[in-house]
Amino acid sequence: MTAKYEPLRLALESAPDDEPVSFTFGELDELVGGLPASARDHRPWWANASGHHRPHALAWMSLGRRVSEVRLGEAVVFSPADAEAVVPGPTSSAPRRSGSPPILDGVSALAAVLECAGYETVRHAVAAHTVFLHPDTVDRSKGRALFRLVRDPTRRGKFDTLPDGRSVMYDDNTGPTLAFLWAAQGTKGRDVQFNHVWGDPRNPDTYTALWNLCATPAFLAKTTDGSNHPEVVRLLRYRAFDLFGRVPAGEEQPVRPTGYESLTWLPAPDPVDDLEAVLRCHLADAPRSRPAVSARQLGWAFSDGPDSTIGEG
Repeated sequence: MTAKYEPLRLALESAPDDEPVSFTFGELDELVGGLPASARDHRPWWANASGHHRPHALAWMSLGRRVSEVRLGEAVVFSPADAEAVVPGPTSSAPRRSGSPPILDGVSALAAVLECAGYETVRHAVAAHTVFLHPDTVDRSKGRALFRLVRDPTRRGKFDTLPDGRSVMYDDNTGPTLAFLWAAQGTKGRDVQFNHVWGDPRNPDTYTALWNLCATPAFLAKTTDGSNHPEVVRLLRYRAFDLFGRVPAGEEQPVRPTGYESLTWLPAPDPVDDLEAVLRCHLADAPRSRPAVSARQLGWAFSDGPDSTIGEG
């Protein structure tokens, strides 16, 4: 890896290993002193493959991360770190592990447990334990993100302006969780995680979009991040498209996975007839929540601007 991409490696290294990391192209330019034109125009530049002519890829691959999503000219998402794939970069003082056997293979262990439980594949288990919202409920949001929130747990509750001029509030995944629960008219069960189907947490158009959210038991949630189970990511993206007919701007329509018709999915919560009214009730009950505060000051899916009708409590 050349010195040019060392700042990117350091930025990724400082992020929590178990969380995806998203950078806008503007942020990447600042980190590395300007990306080459090929990085802006060609997805293959971001391929997870290292080599003599690809020193930049070591910036993330040396940390066990993978590029999981690219929106050309807008943002790049790096998957959570996969500890078993780590091969320290040349500046690391840690011992190399490329020739050492893993102490445990979690992917194989999960597959074995699910097989004993009677599931043909991990995909069958994910389908059987994943909840999406009802298409009629999602349709009432008209494809919009409910709130002007993006993820950055270190700055949650603070406001900022994105490079494209849009104002947002930073969040720690509470916003999408509340959006899903309120639209489902339910409460969170034990050991449940809410997941984004498309992984860019810095995109306000998708972060609280109901068509981009699903819920899984925590023991299966790690399969949705793409680092070890890309087949699950492909499955969930197709399922979301099959239900809601939407993908993020710039993304291609997902391909129907082989064997999709054989999967059994959990039923969706009952549809909500008046989504706006339901959400307004919840916002009124939680006036200090980040969704409510951001709606008051920035607006939300059901207002043309800041919504002063949402009280402060």
